[in-house]
Amino acid sequence: MSSPKKASVRELVSDSSFPLFMLLVGAFFLTIFFRISASVVLPPEGERLGMSASLIAFISSIHFYVYALLQPVSGILHDRYGPVRVVTLGLFLTAASCLLLTFVRTPFTLGAWRLISGVGVAPMYSAVLVFQAFAFDPKRYSFYAAINMGVSSLGAITSVAPLGFAIDSFGMTGTFAILSAIPLVMGGIMAKKAAMDPIRLSGAEKETGSILSIFPGIWRAIIYIMKNRRLRAIQTIWAISTGALVTFQALWGVSWFATAFNAPLPSARFWSSLVSMGMMLGPVFTSGILVLPDKLPGIIRKVCSFNVLSWFVLLAAAYWGSAVWIGGMGAFLVGMASGMRGVFSLAAITAVSPPDKRGVIFGAMNMVAVLSSVVMQWVTGIVIDFFPGKVPGTFTAAGYTAGFSAVSIAMALSLLAFRSLGREPLAPEEE
Repeated sequence: MSSPKKASVRELVSDSSFPLFMLLVGAFFLTIFFRISASVVLPPEGERLGMSASLIAFISSIHFYVYALLQPVSGILHDRYGPVRVVTLGLFLTAASCLLLTFVRTPFTLGAWRLISGVGVAPMYSAVLVFQAFAFDPKRYSFYAAINMGVSSLGAITSVAPLGFAIDSFGMTGTFAILSAIPLVMGGIMAKKAAMDPIRLSGAEKETGSILSIFPGIWRAIIYIMKNRRLRAIQTIWAISTGALVTFQALWGVSWFATAFNAPLPSARFWSSLVSMGMMLGPVFTSGILVLPDKLPGIIRKVCSFNVLSWFVLLAAAYWGSAVWIGGMGAFLVGMASGMRGVFSLAAITAVSPPDKRGVIFGAMNMVAVLSSVVMQWVTGIVIDFFPGKVPGTFTAAGYTAGFSAVSIAMALSLLAFRSLGREPLAPEEE
């Protein structure tokens, strides 16, 4: 006889919306994959082309600029048309972006790749959040969030060491030609399943009005977030933690490990990618927790404090020049803490946001989080530029230490948001 826990899990995954949910999770997997792939593609290309750290950071950040600006737009489009149809278009654009890396690679073409990929993957994250909020019991948020964040974190894992191995073995052109086929096939499947979108079936979507009519809704969502003290607090925590993680994961992590630990590039790719393994396993540890409004404020305080501590552990490991595997354990700890923080922060946003505004609120808040990533990438790039290596396009361990010291301090300061978060149960507040 199956245990009650197994029976419960079987019941959850047998939900009629679960297969479509997994397709959307797969789309978010691609989002993370193409976001993090810059850490493998850009530093070697920057060294080949003799680019500065600031220019490398700028090219990487192009993806995040357009991704951020499209977040609230994506949220309103999900509310209006349903996430499945919006994601289908995004998958086709993602496939097109891959083909750019099959041509001659210059700073311009690398920037174009980042731009188009940012547009293509922009709707994926909020699509899963909106779909999950409508399709499943909110008390089981941790279960579905663990699946989402766990599977999507595999995108970060495969976009570092495995992608680097594929590029070394088959070349940039062959690797990205093959990669273009994956979102193309997924988009075709999603197009056939658009009618099963629970938002469309519930009649919650609103298709009236022109595309331009979405912008007043975006502004209203931003004002709503600014006025709501608890959403402001969650926004602060989410934005700074995301900015710190993306700066390591999607740009400097591999280069930092190679320099700080004097490690060969394949080794640096592997050990730095353990941050993504932690991102996958952290949410798994939270999957059995029932998300209750009165418990969330306390849980958030604990996991966010753990997240800050993990950054200082990683910084210390790199500063003292420990063995590269110790740095890898530090990266794993950062990823695990960030994953746990992500589950409960998003659960808190769901609890505080009015149901009819969740899409645009998720989008607007994710926009700020991604813009924080842009700022941290720029700041760390400027700091690292003050510590150039002997060869143009390379940098010293002291530069990376200085850059990530600033990141860790910003993480510590984000805990000041606890005061606005409060300790009372989380629920939507009247405007």
